[in-house]
Amino acid sequence: MSAGGGEAIEKGDRLHRQIPLFAAIGLFGYVVDASITYLGAKYLGLSPEIARPPGFAIATIVNFALNRALTFRHVDAPLLRAFLRYCLVASAGLVVNYGVYSLCVALSPLVGVAVTPGLLPLFVAAGSGVAMVVTFAGFRWFAFRR
Repeated sequence: MSAGGGEAIEKGDRLHRQIPLFAAIGLFGYVVDASITYLGAKYLGLSPEIARPPGFAIATIVNFALNRALTFRHVDAPLLRAFLRYCLVASAGLVVNYGVYSLCVALSPLVGVAVTPGLLPLFVAAGSGVAMVVTFAGFRWFAFRR
């Protein structure tokens, strides 16, 4: 087997390790995001739209640190550059994520479901799930590239 073939297998194996790690870290980030969103709406009386950004911002920082240390640990991209690129990709993910979240908030009353703080974590999950596909690709091929 040539060196090029071995490199392709190694990258494929790496991808098989990265996806579950990314998903687990994403789940943890979801818990951080949804918890802060819920607490802001329930105890601070924030609207669903205003309760969401603080949770997303904190989850983004936590997820960057975990993804850099675990999912993309083989990459030695400079910290600041990786973080700035990560934030750029996360911003694109936020557009997708917040769009799905807002759509859920807007459509919920139209189907007869009241928007309550307890329902917001479900909407956060919907947005996070859709955005996860977009962000994994961006993080893997852009943010954590040398």
